[in-house]
Amino acid sequence: MRHHYWEWPIATYLFLGGLGGGIFALTAILQFFVFPGITMVSEVLAWPCFLAIVFCGLGCVLLVGELGQPLVFYRAFIKNTSVICWGARVLSVCMIFGFIWFLSYIPWDWFSGIAGFLAIFRDFCLALAGLGGACVVLYTGIFLSSLKAHSFWATPALPVLFTISALSTACACITISIGWWPAELTLNTLIVAEVIHELLHEIDVILVVCELVVLLVMVLSFLGAGNVTANKVAHRWVNGSWAALFWVGMIGLGLVLPEILYVFAGGTLASSVVAPVLVLAGGCLLRFLVVYSDERAPLPGEDLFYEKLPDNKAPFIHKWTYGKNIF
Repeated sequence: MRHHYWEWPIATYLFLGGLGGGIFALTAILQFFVFPGITMVSEVLAWPCFLAIVFCGLGCVLLVGELGQPLVFYRAFIKNTSVICWGARVLSVCMIFGFIWFLSYIPWDWFSGIAGFLAIFRDFCLALAGLGGACVVLYTGIFLSSLKAHSFWATPALPVLFTISALSTACACITISIGWWPAELTLNTLIVAEVIHELLHEIDVILVVCELVVLLVMVLSFLGAGNVTANKVAHRWVNGSWAALFWVGMIGLGLVLPEILYVFAGGTLASSVVAPVLVLAGGCLLRFLVVYSDERAPLPGEDLFYEKLPDNKAPFIHKWTYGKNIF
């Protein structure tokens, strides 16, 4: 492969989209299934959900910019055969209904009438935003695994890995932002926030272990039994030029160290702040490593075509001037 056609904007979009969708999915699960009827659950989770809207919106901007034609972005919504189309639709559902839900918690006096009216639709909006968020989480892995030409992506393990990672990073983000504005600072909200914090802490302990297992199984299986292209990528991850990023950055700092802090430093700053930040950084690094591992087997005659192309420093390329060329 001569060029990385998808670079940092796509990797960032996948990370932010999965993170934002995971936050809304977890919020809906906590409100409707774990703590049904306790309205303060949504209140203390309002700020993390606002961050989720910002993350998804920024991801959309990066995606539209990377597609190369921002002014015709609407085509991403109308072509039913495109994987991007379904991603754009569920992301829009998540953002629109999530934003309406968030507005119902704005405590400003001059906004109280609108907030009171929107409060009637809180459950409906959160249900749709949570469903859309869950679809976004699944979509971020399916998006890459549907591209069959890229052997390292075309595996059922990738959607599973991205789903676990998105939920793990969502837990991490919620735990360091729960209970902020617009939640009212009272004893009850503090208690609810602490209970949710501890629950998500325990869930993330499990998710980090699952992510570590799935990641190692996927990479090591390609290392031992993958085709030539996937095997080449796996070697670069395990013992090649990216080995330090994989073992030290992704495995060590992004998964193992946070797990140790979660388990053995509970109740400390290391467990409540440092570990979640490391999980977020590890989730972002994972997307970058995967997106830049986009090697594919060359098409018949492709190498010969590239070999016949002139060098970009060839004199005739730089001598030619628009409007002055002579045939």
